[in-house]
Amino acid sequence: ALRTDITMGVFLPGQRLSEAELCAHLDASRTSVREALRQLEAERLIEIRPNRGPAVAKLAWEEAEQIYDVRELIEPEVVRLFAAVATQEQLDRMDGALKQFEEAFSEGLHPNRLILTTTTFYEVMFEGCKNDILADILRGLLARVNLLRSRSMSQPGRPKESLREMRSILSHIQDSDIAGAQAAAIQHIRNARAEAKTAMLAST
Repeated sequence: ALRTDITMGVFLPGQRLSEAELCAHLDASRTSVREALRQLEAERLIEIRPNRGPAVAKLAWEEAEQIYDVRELIEPEVVRLFAAVATQEQLDRMDGALKQFEEAFSEGLHPNRLILTTTTFYEVMFEGCKNDILADILRGLLARVNLLRSRSMSQPGRPKESLREMRSILSHIQDSDIAGAQAAAIQHIRNARAEAKTAMLAST
């Protein structure tokens, strides 16, 4: 819940977090809140500074750009490995995630639904690519990737374009067009990068 609040901007970059206030906000024990803060520190969403306590980490564009660079290097390989062994059940799960994504933005549901369904779409590929190291690297970036997704998805028209791009990835995989799927994945990342940059620089 705290991760979602940070991703969706309930708590802003640089904002200090009081354990007592978090306990009340989350209806959780102090022990649970501290464990959550440690986990989010490991995900680099939280900074815990001596004598100052926890605060929401500030994600500078320079770091965000490096994250997109890593995604562009690794995700096409995940797509290649997954496309070679994908089962119909996995493809159906990806299609189901995209249908939920379309429903979420067409009905004006909470933006977090867009993030969750996108995560589901990618998680199927991470699970199915049969390379745990690549998948673990991308999962290690997931919290910050979702933070960036919330920025890019805030741009007018971006959810619709993102859906089209992810459908293109899936369509190429379904057609056993691995090169086409990889190219679609790269284009999706580059477009997301451009939208996130616009959103982040506009807020500075």
